[in-house]
This record gives sequence, C-alpha cells and structure tokens, in this order.
Amino acid sequence: MRRALALAAAVIATARLASADVPHVDVDDLPPLPEDASDDAGTSLAVASAATVEEDVVVGAAKREQSLGNVASAVTVVSGDRLRRMGYRTVAEALRGVAGVYVVDDHYTERVGVRGLQVVGDFNTRLLLLVDGATVNEPWNQFAGYGWDAPVAIDDIARIEVIRGPVSSVYGTNAFFGIVNIVTRGATESPRAWGRLQASTFGASAAAGFAMGDVDHQLRGSVAAMGRWGEPLTAPELGTVDQDRARALAVGVVGAYAGAFAQVRFYRRERTLPFAPYGTVIGSPDNTAADTLGMLEGGYTRELSTRLTATARLYANAYRYRDRLVLDDGTFTDIGDSRWGGGEARGRYAVLDGDRLGVTAGAEVTFISTNSQAFYYGAAPDEVVEVPKAFNLQGLYTELDAKPLPWLALTAGVRADRNSALDDRVSPRAALFASRDRYGAKLLYAEGFRNPSAYEGFFEDGVDFIANPEIGAETIRSYEAVVWARPRPGLTTRLSAFRWTADRLVEQDTVTVMGVGDRLQFDNRGRLQSTGLELEASYRDADGWLAFGGGTLTQVEDGDGATAVGAPGWVASAGLSSPLVLRRAHLSTEVQAIGARSTRVDGVRAGAFVAWNVVAYLPSVGGFDVTLGVRNLLGQRETVPAPEDYDRDVPIATLPGEGRELYARLGYRY
Repeated sequence: MRRALALAAAVIATARLASADVPHVDVDDLPPLPEDASDDAGTSLAVASAATVEEDVVVGAAKREQSLGNVASAVTVVSGDRLRRMGYRTVAEALRGVAGVYVVDDHYTERVGVRGLQVVGDFNTRLLLLVDGATVNEPWNQFAGYGWDAPVAIDDIARIEVIRGPVSSVYGTNAFFGIVNIVTRGATESPRAWGRLQASTFGASAAAGFAMGDVDHQLRGSVAAMGRWGEPLTAPELGTVDQDRARALAVGVVGAYAGAFAQVRFYRRERTLPFAPYGTVIGSPDNTAADTLGMLEGGYTRELSTRLTATARLYANAYRYRDRLVLDDGTFTDIGDSRWGGGEARGRYAVLDGDRLGVTAGAEVTFISTNSQAFYYGAAPDEVVEVPKAFNLQGLYTELDAKPLPWLALTAGVRADRNSALDDRVSPRAALFASRDRYGAKLLYAEGFRNPSAYEGFFEDGVDFIANPEIGAETIRSYEAVVWARPRPGLTTRLSAFRWTADRLVEQDTVTVMGVGDRLQFDNRGRLQSTGLELEASYRDADGWLAFGGGTLTQVEDGDGATAVGAPGWVASAGLSSPLVLRRAHLSTEVQAIGARSTRVDGVRAGAFVAWNVVAYLPSVGGFDVTLGVRNLLGQRETVPAPEDYDRDVPIATLPGEGRELYARLGYRY
C-alpha cells in the first residue's frame, strides 16, 4: 500500500510540474455525450440537461433515458474515457473498480458479485447483461460472460452502466442482483477504421473495426480475437497444473437507419479447466468447456406525436454449451442447446408537458427451446441421456413517473410475468426523489425474481444429476436510501444504506434416489440477506484530472444467521488519472481491495486481497495509441473460495487467482 500511495503522489507531482506546458484537456479527450438514436434532433433534451448539470445519463434502468438523480436504483457509469485511461481490456476488469462490485475468477469463468452477494459457483445468472438493450443471458444456463467471453470488444464500448438491485419490474427474470448495460459507440464517436494489437505475459489479442455514417444513418462493426497461454497454478489438493489456456472470438455488426436499428453479434470461447472440476483427471489438456452464442435483434423507434414515442423490436438467438471431461472410465460430454426468439413493444406517453407526468407501458413474449445431452464418447444412441424442453414467457409492464413539485419526483411500476413451465410472478418497484440544485435523496423499494434455468430445472445426465420437478423461482426484496451531492463542479458523491433479502435461492444439493444412490439436484434451499453502507465518489476537471473511489461495508447472512460463504465484509477501490503529462501520456493508478471471505470448509477463510494496477496511456503517438500497464503489481495471488464442483475426497476450500501481468496495447485509427 505504501508503494501505491507513493506512486499516486508521484503522478500528481509530475503532472503538476508539467501543467505549465500543457494546455487544458483537449475536447477529444473528454467523453462524448451519449447518442440518442431515437431522437431525430440528434441529442435528446434528457442528455443535454444532464450534461448541463454534469450528470450522466442512464438508459438501462427503465429502457429510456434518465439522469442519475431520477433513476430508481444506485447507478455507476463507467465512461469510455475511464476505460481507455485505466487500460481495461474486458468488462470484468472495469467492474472491479466499481463500488460494491467484486469479481471472482476461478479460471473457469469470471463471476460477478454485488454488495457481498455472489452464490459460490454461479455463472452470473443473477445479473442481467445487456448490450445496447439486448439481453445476453441465455435460457439453458442463463450464463453471461464479462471477461474474454463477452460478446462485445472493449474498444466498441462507449460506457458501462452498473445498475444495482432488482429491476424485474421492467425486465422480468435475471435482473435480480442488478443489471450491467453495455452501451456501444456510435458512428459519430468511432474512427472510420481502427485496429489494435495486444500482448501480455498471459496471452495476446487483436481487434479491428470500422464505422460510417451519422447518428441516424450508420453502419459499424468489429471483430476481436484472443489467445491465452496462461500461467502455472498451484492448489494444495491438486498440485501444480499448467492448463490455463483459452481462446475467444467476438464479432459484431450494428446498423441504424431513420429510426430503424439492428445488431448481429457472435462469440465463441473455448477454455481449458486447469483445476479439473467434477472429479476429472488432473492435468489433462482435454478437460475443456466451450460457449457459442449468436444474437440477432432489430427494431424501430418513432415519435408518433409530441407526447407519444413507441418502440418495437424482434430478436432471435441461439446458444450452445459443450464440455469435454476426462474421467477415469472414459471421456464424458455435456451439451446444452437453447434457441429463443420473440418480440417487445413499448411506448411512453407524456400526459403533461415536460417531465411532470408520464406513463410507460410494454409487452414482451419469448419462445424458448432447450435441449440437454449427456453421454460418454463412443456411447450407443440409446445410452445418450437427452432432455428436450420447450416453454414460453409473457410479460406486461407499466411505470408511472411524475414530478408534482420542482424538487419532488416519484416513480412507480409493476410487471406481471407468466412462464408456461415454471412460476408466474408479479414484480413491483417504487421510488421517491427529492432534490435541490446540487443535492438530493432517494428512497427506493423493489422486488424481483429469477426462474431457474433449463439446466437447473430439467437437466439429467444419467451419472451425477437428476432433475427436480418441484423447483421454483427465487425472490428478492430491496430497500435502499440514497443521498447524493455535487458539492463542486466535477465532483459527484453518493452514500447508500441498503438491505437486500434474497430467498428460495437455487443451490446444488445431494439427494438419495431409491435404487440408484446419491445424485446431485438443484433445489430452492438458500437464503441471503445483505445489509450495509456504500460510498462512492468521482471527480473530473477541465485540466484533465480524473479520479474515482468507493467502498461498501456489508453484513451478509445466510438462512441460519451465519456469515454467508464467499461474502466479503468489505470491498473498496480507488483510481487516479493525470492530465496529459508532457503532452503525451495519461498516467493512471488504481487500487482494488476485497475483504476476507469464509469458504465451504469450516475454519478456512480466503484472506483479504489487494491489487495495485499501473497504466500509461498515450492517446496519440504519430497516429498510434499506446497503452502500457501492469495488473496486480504487488504479485500476490487472491485466494478464491472454491465451489463444490472442484471437490475430491475432501472439500477444496480455495483456488489461486492470477499473478502479476504485464501488458502492452498498440492501436491505429483514421
């Protein structure tokens, strides 16, 4: 920590000494205003008014533009400028710097926790991931990737909205602990063409893209590929393994024309499983898992009158999961397929002029087909365990927003969801806002749910797993009070007090089946309650300084009143980035810390962990941009609480995280 503080002091001192020779930050170094493809005038009044008071605009919390002060959630916006200066290469790296958010990487996938809530072994099923409003979570396992398995390249991202708490009143299932909405750069924010190469001590990647047109008529696309050779990893129960490899490909094409919009996305990720889950042979390079996702979405937005705006969209997606597991008696594989398509129509009507009273209403229907297969390689057709399942979802929602007084506003909404195979739910949300100039407060209440995935509800493999026909929906209830302030230009602060109660959580259990023996089964047997405080602040000035920081104190209890497994009592992060030093480089440093966590093994805790990152970002060097960085400069490894998938004869308590990584990026744009 002393070295981190010393470097921060050096950055400040160096930038101040150079400030006499450096002009104020160039306009190109400031993050652009978010575009509004639904507004023929280019930039909407909501964007313009928010910019005037130095406040970000959020679209993911209610499927429409809102300033942060009027969002019924505690929200953090990670700007594109911050992404570049801090040298983030994936969404997961950016999330590690957000107050209350932590990322668990067990070298299978990167799992995101919010305010101490992250069910050990979960595949991000309780956090809804959106790309330009399109849902990424797929129905078979409800998985969403935030690392190299995300369906969008980091260079395509204009900003990331992190929306805390349940938002089922708008989105239905999966918007349980919150939403991460990725907003990509429009044609007016992107170079006409660009390319970027990256190399690190763990792997290499390449990306390229193009953009043409304006806000209302544009076409843009990108492709990104990654190869990881990894590092040796040591776990006491497993020894040293050297199969930390992965490769990934992500492709996206987006277009807009006079109110119509469409996006096509594809990604594939293949990952070796170095820690040999499910009792597989340790050290085998053939223990692998692969995810493939294709997304197609199109729609149209139009102002039907000065008071009414309507949007309709259609989507069709496909996903496949496949693993290859080398066991002592042969090689086993699980295949999970899902295909889903549907549509949504929504509109907002301004009952009174301005923002005094408005009503939003929408309807959504989704048709889903899933299929699971499990078999040993070389098995006869009648030895393949296959579980097909088809079902559909329907949702109706409405939300009222009103501003009866200049300093008082409120929002109230509800959504009713019907599931033909699982539970039907009704999800309300309400918020009260009070504000004066640069200060304000919010009182928030919301309920949410998550229906089990097809894997949790219907999967059987004839070896380990058996389906549970009685499984049902998880529920969550959230109370929160927020105080925010902008006490001086460029400075924004927020303090939240919250209580989240999640019940009937789906967890893996062992059951005894008559005549068969012990089998694994998912059941509604978990409960978590998170109570705490969260503080967050960000700063940016005209000289080019950028700073952010925050922390969360939580008490997370399970159904027995004990501290929940894998739940840290505190999470903190802070970052600082200088103006252009010597007219060349932004120097940035970031510290991320996570408190000690209990594991599934009594008496064994995962220790507190501090990561220190340092980055130099040169936005223009002869037409090129250069990023040089070190992640986890201290070199200590995080001890990650292990899920039960890794257990052997005895439970495995923890797994090692990544070591120190050096990386460099070189880009060119025109």
